[in-house]
Amino acid sequence: MRLSTMFCVGAFVAFSSVSAVQAADLPRPVYKAPAYFSPAPIFNWSGLYIGAHGGYGWTRWTGTGVLGTDTVNGGGWLGGGQVGYNFQTGRFVLGVEGEYSFANVKYDTALFAGTLTIKNDYYITAAGRLGYAFDNILVYGKGGIAWTRDKWDGNDGAGGTVSGDFNRQGWVLGAGVEYAVWGNLSAKLEYNYMWFKSISELPTTTGGLVVAGAADVKQQTHLVKLGLNYRFNLF
Repeated sequence: MRLSTMFCVGAFVAFSSVSAVQAADLPRPVYKAPAYFSPAPIFNWSGLYIGAHGGYGWTRWTGTGVLGTDTVNGGGWLGGGQVGYNFQTGRFVLGVEGEYSFANVKYDTALFAGTLTIKNDYYITAAGRLGYAFDNILVYGKGGIAWTRDKWDGNDGAGGTVSGDFNRQGWVLGAGVEYAVWGNLSAKLEYNYMWFKSISELPTTTGGLVVAGAADVKQQTHLVKLGLNYRFNLF
């Protein structure tokens, strides 16, 4: 009986030893750390920027004088530059911007045997901007002060001339979308509406041409612009 018991115990110990040796020979499991995915960088619109733009404009002049009220419409190209600064907090972007545009937005008409041209030859705006950023896409509105000039230039084909320069101040409202194309370079599409109150305009004439008194002329302007901006990261 004791021999049988000892044999069973010896067999168990031997089996356990073999199992332990075999277990030691098994390859140990390898534990891998989970893959690390870095979040996509979020574009930041903060910083000073400069840029250039070009586009087209439409202007309506409405004048009231001794001969009644008349309205004329003109159109033409414009192009210039802008400088501004943005500050982004969360998704909101606050900014200020100044723009200068050379322009040839004009109305042409016959003047006896000659021609008469009325045109805006520049636009200047100083505006605040408020935008909402979808990463590298910025949707914004703007509003501020606007300046332009009515320039009269005509002749009657027989030696008579008419001329005048009349500067205006009004306000501008606008909206646009800007897309960060690459690095610090972005492209924008923008619309501006400008309103200028009535001013008294009395052109100068020579050679026998006569203007029938001054007219009170008000103006409304629509501009559509495409532009590029380059932003400087100052901080």
